[in-house]
Amino acid sequence: MFRLIPREPKFFRMFAEVSQNLTEGALLLQNILKSPANMATRLDRLQEIEHRGDDLTHSIITTLNQTFITPFDREDIHRLTSSLDDVLDFVNSAGVRLRLYRIDAPPPVASELAGFIVQDPIRLIKMKELYEVLESATDKAEDAANVLEAVALKSA
Repeated sequence: MFRLIPREPKFFRMFAEVSQNLTEGALLLQNILKSPANMATRLDRLQEIEHRGDDLTHSIITTLNQTFITPFDREDIHRLTSSLDDVLDFVNSAGVRLRLYRIDAPPPVASELAGFIVQDPIRLIKMKELYEVLESATDKAEDAANVLEAVALKSA
């Protein structure tokens, strides 16, 4: 079926990439807090992940500014992008404080807290999948309505 308004699926791919990067950073922080061996090298890697997150965020904002029709509200895309970036910024900030304050034996509860951060982007990916399936169901309902309309016109 021809669509008058094209869908722009790249935002979903970009959010999935941001979520994967955020998950990688949160898992790394959790692992550092569980087992602080070789902390300096791992904190450097966390910093790299955070910089990649900044690049991904910039890419989404640039794409948002260049896209006329978005899959959902522009402000929501911007808010979601900024929120995910904030989470990764704070994950990195925790790593910075480990280095700054020379915390070489973090308390066990710190890794437990980091574990909660790991769960958020995974849930986001699951919700994205749910929304995509619901969108497909809505599209199929629209197709059915179009068929019914055609039948009604032929019968008139």
